[in-house]
Amino acid sequence: MEYQSFLVVRKEIMKYKILILAALITMCTGSEESSTEQRVVSLSTTHTEVIQVLGAESLLVGVDSFSETELPIDKIDAFTVTAEELLELNPDLVVVAFDFNGIIEGLESLEINYALLPPARDFDDVYTQIEEIGNLINKSDESLELVSAMQSDVEEIIQNFSSENTTVFHEIGFTYGIYTINENSFIGEIYNLLGINNVANLKEDPFGSGYPEFSEEEVLASNPNLIVVGHSDYLNKDLSTRVGWGEITAVQSGNVFFLDENLANNWGASTVDLLNTLSAIGQSQEDPGIVYSNLYSEEIQNSSVFENNILYLVLFILIGLVAYSRTRQKETV
Repeated sequence: MEYQSFLVVRKEIMKYKILILAALITMCTGSEESSTEQRVVSLSTTHTEVIQVLGAESLLVGVDSFSETELPIDKIDAFTVTAEELLELNPDLVVVAFDFNGIIEGLESLEINYALLPPARDFDDVYTQIEEIGNLINKSDESLELVSAMQSDVEEIIQNFSSENTTVFHEIGFTYGIYTINENSFIGEIYNLLGINNVANLKEDPFGSGYPEFSEEEVLASNPNLIVVGHSDYLNKDLSTRVGWGEITAVQSGNVFFLDENLANNWGASTVDLLNTLSAIGQSQEDPGIVYSNLYSEEIQNSSVFENNILYLVLFILIGLVAYSRTRQKETV
């Protein structure tokens, strides 16, 4: 009987040892990954933001000059930089949104791993790019969590939007001609999702970019009751000083909003903030500011800390169980 009891206890000990070994392997693997972290260069403000929200900012060794970061890393002019210059940073991955200065050909010739992720046309593009970045930097779980949260918030914002007979003119350029957005652009899709009538929605763009030129005569004739300016390419914010614009309903009612340029041009995690902002001003409310992307970052960081704490807790419990089993073994013998 004592021998049988000894075998049972020994079997339990072996089981716990296997579990502990598995936990230790997991922890050691994680340590190995962190000690051989990737070196990532992001030449896109959008993708820098995504990497930051996913909790991988420490991987960045270089970012474009418009990216905001408190880390002491290289700021790079994405319009003029060459692949040879990037090679000095010894990157494992370069993320780009545009093929400026023949950068793609240069990266390929130097055999530098890169990901070309151009401006998104819709939310599906946004989600796909976030997941792709997550896969590239070993943050796939975090990227899926982020996309899920974004999808839920986008759906809620759209459902809660209510505004009738809103017509918008969205300006993205003025000095070298008036440029706007149509249904083929990401912001155009947002207006369509909200049910806001974009006066240039069907305006043809010969280049298929989604950003057609719009004449002053067309703006005046459309007489929008909402104007959104998504650029800093203007002399002042008083649109009534433009010839004839003082007669536009939006200008007369003061329903003119100046969108933060970074928010207007990015298509990463902050797209939910962009949707929320356009939703708010579409209902003649104040700009709610950046809410969601900051929240996502906090949630993902807290989730990572929680997972690490759980791992250590499991290991502590397993060690306790082994100690208890050994005590039982001595008592049985």
